[in-house]
Amino acid sequence: MLFVRFTDVPDTRIQNYERLPFAEAVIATHDLNQALSEEGTSCSGDFRLFDQKDELLYRGTFTFGTEGTYPNLYHQVKDRVQRIKTKKEDNAKKLWLLDEIESETPDDYKRQSAKSNSIISSTYQSRLTRLQRRLIYGVATAGILFTSLFTAAQWFIDKEAHAEQVTGIEQTWLDAYDLALQGEESSLINLLERKDRSEEEDALLVDLYLAEGEDQKALELTDDPILIETKLAGLELSDTEKLERLHDFQASHPTDEGAFDIAKLERDHETVAKMKNVEWIAPRISAKVTAYLYLGDIESANDWASKTNDPAVQAKIDKYQDITATIDGLNEKLKKTSSKDTAAREKIQAAIAAEEIDLETILYSD
Repeated sequence: MLFVRFTDVPDTRIQNYERLPFAEAVIATHDLNQALSEEGTSCSGDFRLFDQKDELLYRGTFTFGTEGTYPNLYHQVKDRVQRIKTKKEDNAKKLWLLDEIESETPDDYKRQSAKSNSIISSTYQSRLTRLQRRLIYGVATAGILFTSLFTAAQWFIDKEAHAEQVTGIEQTWLDAYDLALQGEESSLINLLERKDRSEEEDALLVDLYLAEGEDQKALELTDDPILIETKLAGLELSDTEKLERLHDFQASHPTDEGAFDIAKLERDHETVAKMKNVEWIAPRISAKVTAYLYLGDIESANDWASKTNDPAVQAKIDKYQDITATIDGLNEKLKKTSSKDTAAREKIQAAIAAEEIDLETILYSD
């Protein structure tokens, strides 16, 4: 039998820190996801999946409501576990887990909701976001607090020495945090690697590893190549550097997401348009729309734009149609302009060239 424990879900309709049977957790996530979708809101929370002996089997983040990808926990765990590459000796455990979630989930909750995957979050992580900065503050505070508690017994032995020790440790964490915000992550990585980390600190360490180019270490921490590849694709790097790292990661840990993101960066619009079995986060939806615009398939572009709550995607289609209509009108005007009227023709041709530049900007915006 499987159990789930949620943490940091802000909505009280989910019980944080309670040990819930997997079936109950599936129903709870389904109900809250549906309720928040109807309310037009969303929230996220972390979860851990355990067996009867409390051995951790899987952990992740579930997003409820309008920005969610899955209708309930069953669909997320099944999808992600199926796509994790395992060593041959670990494959039996993976199959056992898939069998367990299948047998413990009520049939009514196994059906894919029509809404599922239709609304995709428009948010995306950059190198050190505001959330990560808050977490760095938290890590520094936690490190100081942990050390303070650990050394509290020394207080009565040597008050002055203790005070100096805490001050030194505090400064170490704050210095590391300050360097991380400036792009020098190695000191904070070293401190985090040596401490007993929370799940949030593990997530931060993954991002820090990626910022330092330690993609394999990030993967070892999560055992989730889809997650790491997606984070890699979201890093603020030059296209050349990003492509190199994505190709290297794809060579050793191939995923459909990796193939998609590489095709996107290489402007392989045909491949982007054809691909289906990837996790549809907002940047990939936007790339899909751009690919269809490039191919002139406005109907498909509009269909994919409806799958995200990012207004910029629909605005891109509207602007594309406005520009193409303007170009068509200018070309018609050019046809009707006398070949002897050189000045008028040059003016129209310059206007067409300017519109085509704007069109290229849209088609290469991803």
